[in-house]
Amino acid sequence: MCESTAYLVTPEGERKIMDYVVDIVPKENGKLSLTDILGEEEIIEGMLKEVRLLEHKIVIEKAM
Repeated sequence: MCESTAYLVTPEGERKIMDYVVDIVPKENGKLSLTDILGEEEIIEGMLKEVRLLEHKIVIEKAM
C-alpha cells in the first residue's frame, strides 16, 4: 500500500493528524488539503517539512 501517516509539528511537539493519506494538495493562504483512502478531507494550515516515502510519513510544520 502507498498510504502515509501525516503529522503536524508545533512548538508543543509532533502529533498525528491523519492516517492513510493518499493525496496532498496545496491550497491558498498557506493551507494543505489532505485526503485519506476513504475520501475524508482535512484542511491544515502549514507547509510540508518532510516526506519520508519508505517510512510512509508526512511531516507538516504548522504555520505561525
